[in-house]
Amino acid sequence: MLSFIANATPDPKTNYSSCLKEGDDGSVSYVSSPLTPKSRPPKDFVCPITGQIFNDPVTLETGQTYERKAIQEWMNRGNTTCPITRQPLSAALLPKTNYVLKRLITSWKDQHPDLAHEFSCSETYSINADVPIQTDDKPQRFTRAAAAADLSPTSVMSVETVINALKPCILCLCNSEDLQECEAAISEIANIWADSKVGAGIHPYLSTLTIMNGFVEVLSASLNKDVLMTTLHILSQLVCADDRIGDLLTSIDSDFYCLADLLRKGLAEAALLLYLLRPSFSQLSSHNLIPTLVHIISKKSGEEDHSGFQYVVAPKDAVIALLEQIVVGGDESERWRNVMSVIKENGIPALLSCLNRVDGRQSVVSILLCCIRIDVTCKTSIANRIELSPILELFHGGNDSVRGICVHFLCELVQLSRRTLSNQILHIIKEEGTSSTMHTLLVYLQMSPMEQKPAIAALLLQLDLLVSPRKMSIYREEAVEALIEALQRKDFPSSQLLALDTLSSLSGHSTASRKPYMECWLLKIAGFEQPYNAMMRGEELTNETEFAHMKEETKEARAWEKRMAFVLSSHEKGVIFKALEECLKSNSVEIAKSSLVVATWLVHMLYSFPDCGIRVVARKSLLEKFINVLQSSKNLEEKILATFALRGFVSEPGGLNEIAAYAKSIWKTLRRLKKSCKVVPDIMRALINLPSMDVAELWSCVEGPELDVSMNGEILSMLHIRNWLITSHSDGTIKVWDTGKRAPRVIQEARQHSKAVTCLYVPPSFDKLYTGSLDKTIRVWSIKQEEIHCIQVHDVKETVLALVANASFACFSSQANGVKIYNWSGVPKNINFNKQVKCLGLEGDKLYCGCSGYSIQEVDLRTHTWSAFYSGAKKLLGKQTIYSVQIQDGLIYACGSSVDGIAGKVFQVSSKAVVGSFSTGLDIQHMAVNNDLIFTATKCGIIEVWLRERVTKIAYIRIGSGRTTSISSDADGHNLFAGTSDAKLQIWSLE
Repeated sequence: MLSFIANATPDPKTNYSSCLKEGDDGSVSYVSSPLTPKSRPPKDFVCPITGQIFNDPVTLETGQTYERKAIQEWMNRGNTTCPITRQPLSAALLPKTNYVLKRLITSWKDQHPDLAHEFSCSETYSINADVPIQTDDKPQRFTRAAAAADLSPTSVMSVETVINALKPCILCLCNSEDLQECEAAISEIANIWADSKVGAGIHPYLSTLTIMNGFVEVLSASLNKDVLMTTLHILSQLVCADDRIGDLLTSIDSDFYCLADLLRKGLAEAALLLYLLRPSFSQLSSHNLIPTLVHIISKKSGEEDHSGFQYVVAPKDAVIALLEQIVVGGDESERWRNVMSVIKENGIPALLSCLNRVDGRQSVVSILLCCIRIDVTCKTSIANRIELSPILELFHGGNDSVRGICVHFLCELVQLSRRTLSNQILHIIKEEGTSSTMHTLLVYLQMSPMEQKPAIAALLLQLDLLVSPRKMSIYREEAVEALIEALQRKDFPSSQLLALDTLSSLSGHSTASRKPYMECWLLKIAGFEQPYNAMMRGEELTNETEFAHMKEETKEARAWEKRMAFVLSSHEKGVIFKALEECLKSNSVEIAKSSLVVATWLVHMLYSFPDCGIRVVARKSLLEKFINVLQSSKNLEEKILATFALRGFVSEPGGLNEIAAYAKSIWKTLRRLKKSCKVVPDIMRALINLPSMDVAELWSCVEGPELDVSMNGEILSMLHIRNWLITSHSDGTIKVWDTGKRAPRVIQEARQHSKAVTCLYVPPSFDKLYTGSLDKTIRVWSIKQEEIHCIQVHDVKETVLALVANASFACFSSQANGVKIYNWSGVPKNINFNKQVKCLGLEGDKLYCGCSGYSIQEVDLRTHTWSAFYSGAKKLLGKQTIYSVQIQDGLIYACGSSVDGIAGKVFQVSSKAVVGSFSTGLDIQHMAVNNDLIFTATKCGIIEVWLRERVTKIAYIRIGSGRTTSISSDADGHNLFAGTSDAKLQIWSLE
């Protein structure tokens, strides 16, 4: 047989269980509390033991507050548990007086002297240690109903007389095979019972199994709505008065199916009886009742027909309660499916319209909270439609469980992607209603259990910050203190995690879909945009008006974020950073990661407002922890977060010097992060520029494989793009190498030129490759995803020794003096400045030619005029030549013959000013420049390594054999490639 009183305890992982009350037998009931009468003091001011106003309140570790003398007597009698929660008490001594609550009580007493005197705490009281303080296991609304039945008017007929009058009807109900007779019998039973005024006196008579079966059989067979409603009303009264009658009903297998069927047919009264029988979640969910329940909830008050019956609970309230049980019950997948069904049936507007129902209000809030947490896309719709006054009324008048639901709901509601709307809701919460919401929140914060404190503190803090932070605010101080206390509770990891999640939400960073926005946002501004872009897919702005509106929202959000960060950071001179330091040490991966995100955010925000001594505190607490994450974490995103935080510390001399002590141990990691994190170069640059820093200690290289390419002759030119190395050979071959792994591998080999390919050039757009050859042609190649493909061949009538090009023209040098400008139409123009050009560099419409005579000539490609950019000193003996010119980031790097110990210079393109020199006694034949380093190759087989920032030599590399014919490096400086005269390709891994 089916049992309708099975446990309905929700999943322990769910956050919605606070809306249910669990009895001693494991059954679950819904709790609703009436508003506190104005003739009594606030319930938070009254000791649950003495029933009188606190004189010396103390708040235990369980979150409950008692009169000191009363709880001391309780403990003196040998009790070791909290009187209300029954949780064990670990502390033998009572805590200090709750002075915040005491001050609030004093203020209230001044305003209500009469009530204060009436309910003042007496000197004597007694405690019955054998009786728990709260033992109300039955739903309160049913308790009230039962009491009402006991107080019904005195019967004008004796119970025996009524029973005798009922017997013919009962006999017909139980024995007649005529449905109409049974229906008439039920109507007569209801009339006799109502007219007799005997109340509960005839319950035992009507509660036999035979009579119950008769009622249920009529429910199963009748089509008469009035009869069905009458039968349901009778059964509801019987079940509500005595739970044993419910047990009797549930002994019949078909009962639940019958009631579910009646409910699906639109008979809302069936929901009341179902609710009183307290079915399990599995029983309810197996009947797909959500569409029916939402339809009944959607009916307006005038559309309801209860035929004048007075129910202990309104049928619609029972419907709402059943829907709540279905929505909040089950596992995560079941909750998701049920919430989606509610939303699909347009249940959100229907539920919002029911907030004015006092008895069903708590269940409505619980359902809405579940909907927001499962599918937050409905949050904005709820925020735009909801009337908050019923929520606030429920919060002020409810017990701790109800208040917990309200706080969580309001916290979710103000976490919107639109800061202005969030602030509007906060203003309503703060100002609406006759009672002070902030005052009630503060008292509740003092008395609430640890797991509730972060949410309460978050809401209280946000309400306080609607105005600019003042010098002193008890609300703000208590809220921040509660959050920090939760962070410090190592013995309660769940509280630490709740506090960290709350701090993350307080930043104001949220999306319409409530994804983990703070971490993605921090990664984005650190230069790692993939997580942010993935998160924001589907949330793009649709038009210019919305874009302009969001710009204003962003401004508001940044102002809020700055205000919140300032308040959190400055509390008690930065104590939050010490708490986060301890969280970063946690063995819990989730706590450590969450604390890293929050710590990174706060450190980042520290440098957005004036320092008040907090930066030093943050640095002392967190710098070493960030370094540890950078060194030990295997997670890229965690490394980027730690690096981003360190970027703030680097901006101050004290922080930079402290980080410098770790420079050698983190340098390799920083180099690897450069591609993913745009703030890494700032840190590396700051460290390198420290006078005390020995840069040579930070750099190292590992010799990689040496590849034989003799089948195609020497490598005459090479360049690196993406993960490709492109080499040109003396036999006319062009090879494309994949450098993604330690040993490069050839992925394409092209033989289009008939003679040696002397030069390669790729413009900044990386879409074309230009090659020049001794076969007197220039070829244009398209760079595809998988290969290069020759698309144009231009016969220039002269050998090509150096080449640069763009979409408009090609510039090349040959054996003759000067430079040739070829406009792709077949007509070259010769710019002759009586010097042999050895190398070329292109910047916009200016061409820079490294020439014999140790000079650099500048050619204006618009006017085809030229002028000397640089003319170096000449030796009396020997020829001095500029062999290599490269242009990068507005600087010209030019190298060649060594003159007086200088083999090259670095110039600013705009001013021609010299900003660095290559101090070496060796002639430089080839050069490669990446983001950090410069490599210069000499005739004697040595490659010198220079720090690009200061043009300082830090190391050198000796090649195996032969002379260097070409060199190249990837942009991030992870690898160096060199071609040699003995047809070898040498690779080094740079660290």
